[in-house]
Amino acid sequence: MNNLVELSSELKKLIDESEIIAVASHLNPDGDNLGSATAMVGILNKLGKNVVFVLDDKVPQSFKFLPNLSFAKAPDEINNNFDLFIALDSSDENRMGDNIKKIFEASKKTVNIDHHFSNTNYADLNIVDFKSPATCEVLARIFETLSLELNKEIATSLFTGLSTDTGSFKYSSVSSDTFLTASNLFKYDIDIDEVTVNVYQSRSREKTDLLIRAMNSIEYFHDNKIAVVLVTKEDMEKSKAEKSDADGIVEFVRDIDTVELSVLLKEKDDCIRLSLRSKSDIDCTKVASKFNGGGHVRASGGTINHTDLNRAKEDVVKVAEEQLWWTDF
Repeated sequence: MNNLVELSSELKKLIDESEIIAVASHLNPDGDNLGSATAMVGILNKLGKNVVFVLDDKVPQSFKFLPNLSFAKAPDEINNNFDLFIALDSSDENRMGDNIKKIFEASKKTVNIDHHFSNTNYADLNIVDFKSPATCEVLARIFETLSLELNKEIATSLFTGLSTDTGSFKYSSVSSDTFLTASNLFKYDIDIDEVTVNVYQSRSREKTDLLIRAMNSIEYFHDNKIAVVLVTKEDMEKSKAEKSDADGIVEFVRDIDTVELSVLLKEKDDCIRLSLRSKSDIDCTKVASKFNGGGHVRASGGTINHTDLNRAKEDVVKVAEEQLWWTDF
């Protein structure tokens, strides 16, 4: 990102000129979402700003150890306009949900910091590096560029987002800069055991039951290169799972040896949520784009605007097979 110095300076100027600042991210929070948001809250607090983390969703159990969550407020608890609104890890304003979008639009100035290729540059200031594997990496580089001193809490937030959005540093988007960023964060005495146990070693009974139910639905296509699993509303009810408990299922399926593309179809009241993960042969964005979605080459999502799981499965498999057909030659 060649103009990071200039963009970081513009961000600092906006922060300096603002007193009341909102920080938010997309619905269905994940590690990069919460890591980047809580890290930004930490920095703004250190700079003496009045900061609010606008949160319109539940924090998954595995991320409740993160610092600065006490700054979170629901949209209906907020009755003032903000001098500055900083959106993190959200490719467009709609990803934040209608309630937060209204607050975003009412703010005097807006900033968008992200790493998604599909980002629409929707703010007054846009700092988007789609070559970066995580928004937390972008944010860490901004803080470094501005010579802002971190602390253990901020570093922990940034490392958590970096670790989760890179698949524990396994994805092809990881670069030498990613490892350098992680190395620099460890200078702040991160407790790696705290991150590891909470994020990777604390799967609940309910989440486990949901995983088992989903795996019982698995079907293979195209010489076992495509695997599809379903999560129905009944599965969610019978396993007593939280909404976030479906996270990780699509990655679990991708890791089957023959599978090049894993597909998760999650039944909602009025639509079906699509999650895609691939290894090397399929660009997930090319499949997701056919279903009102986007994301990254190896990880994308979308929305299917009906609730017929069998029809959705057939449609997604057809598009995926078209993509695989080109790689078979």
